[in-house]
Amino acid sequence: MVLFKSFALAALSLTPSAVALPTLSELASRAVSSTQLCGDYANLILPDTPWIVYNMLYNAAQIVGTQCTNYDQVTTSKSGTKEVIWSSVTDIDYVESTNNVPKGYSFVGLTQNLETKLSAIDSIPTDYTWTRTNTTDFKGNICFDFITNDIKGDSTSSSSHELMLWLQYEGGQLPIGWTNGPSATIDDLFGTSWTLYEDVNTDTGITVSTLMPAKQFEGSFSGDLKDWLLALVEVGTFKKSTYVNVGNAGTEFFYGNAVMNATLGLQINLA
Repeated sequence: MVLFKSFALAALSLTPSAVALPTLSELASRAVSSTQLCGDYANLILPDTPWIVYNMLYNAAQIVGTQCTNYDQVTTSKSGTKEVIWSSVTDIDYVESTNNVPKGYSFVGLTQNLETKLSAIDSIPTDYTWTRTNTTDFKGNICFDFITNDIKGDSTSSSSHELMLWLQYEGGQLPIGWTNGPSATIDDLFGTSWTLYEDVNTDTGITVSTLMPAKQFEGSFSGDLKDWLLALVEVGTFKKSTYVNVGNAGTEFFYGNAVMNATLGLQINLA
C-alpha cells in the first residue's frame, strides 16, 4: 500500500529569508483585490492580518490538470474577529500510477506569533467552516498542519515534528504510519475521540503525527488548537518547551474535480 505523504515543507517557516516580502504598493493593491493563485508555489501575504494564502503544488510534475487557491476577502465575524474567505479549486485527472500521490496543499498559513514556545502561548483560537462540491470522485482532506521543533525556527530538519489534525477526508486517503497501527488514542478532544498515527515521512525525514477523528467534522470546526498540542504533550509526542514554528489550515488533494469554499479565523495569542 502506498501511504499518503505530508507536505511538511519549510517554505512556510515564514522567516524573512523564506518569503519575499511585497512592497507597500503591492500590499495596498492586494488589500483590496481578490486574487487567483495557480502557480506551483503562488502565495499572497494579507496585510494587517496574521495570514498568507498559499497554493503549494509540491508534486506539480505529477498533476494532469489544474489547481488554484483563490483569495476572496477578509471580513469580520459577529464576535468581532477577523476571518479570511478563500477557496480551493481542484481539477486534477485520476491517473492510476499516481492516485496515491498527494499533489499539493491549498491553505491559509500563519505569519504572526510563530517560533514561540508552546508554554508561552495562551491560546490558538480557530473557526473553520467549509463546503466542498465534487463533480467527480475526489481524494483529499480538510486539516490543520503545524510544525514544532526544540530549535526555534527549524521546520525542515529531521528533528522537526509535523502535526496534522484531520477534520474530514475522503477517497481512501490514509495517514503516514497507518500500517504501523495506532500509537495512542485521545478521548474527549473537540467533542470526539481521536486515533494517533505516527511515522517518518521518507521524503523529508520528518516525523509526522496525525490525529484522525472517530467522527468526522461535517463542514465546521471551532476550538482552541492549544488543546490539541497539549493533548500530544500528554501522550509524550513532545514537551511544552517545544517551539511552534509553522501553523496553517487547508486542504490536501490527490485527484478530482472539486471546489472547496472556506472561511477561516486562526491566530496565536501569546501568554
